[in-house]
Amino acid sequence: MNTPPTDPPQGNAGGNSVGGLNSPYCANSGGGGGGATAVGANASSGSAGAGGAGAPNTILGPDTTYAGGGGGAGGNNAASGGAGGGGAGAQTNPSSNVGTAGTANTGGGGGGGGCAPGTGAAGGSGIVVVRVPSSFTLAGTPGPAFTGSTHPGGDKIGKFTASGTLTIGGA
Repeated sequence: MNTPPTDPPQGNAGGNSVGGLNSPYCANSGGGGGGATAVGANASSGSAGAGGAGAPNTILGPDTTYAGGGGGAGGNNAASGGAGGGGAGAQTNPSSNVGTAGTANTGGGGGGGGCAPGTGAAGGSGIVVVRVPSSFTLAGTPGPAFTGSTHPGGDKIGKFTASGTLTIGGA
């Protein structure tokens, strides 16, 4: 959660779960994971909660949303992940116990795993985006991890999807 408080917030709480066992299927349901801008939804009897929404950002041009919460796993449904790359949870009834991974380069949370036994999925990898005025130079290495472009207003944008080195030259 957002402790200590920052602006903008660093994330939100996940939803509450609901317990119980309904043989032969597990009826436990998990709450959705918290996203960057919204809490995860609470579970209800047999139904999992959806992941909370991520945060939109326009630095790469068209609106892109990052850091959506992962969906909870449920006996009757596989809850969706939140906007921003959150992965869906598993549906335990009838048999899928493995959550869906968060989308790569979004920082979205992984979906929850079902029961007997279940496996939660990994969150999506993150991304680093840098924008500098057009009078600067912008370079990064290694090449596959770094891509550069020019913003419609002339600013330069660098995007890292893996570890690398950024070099910014003076104006």
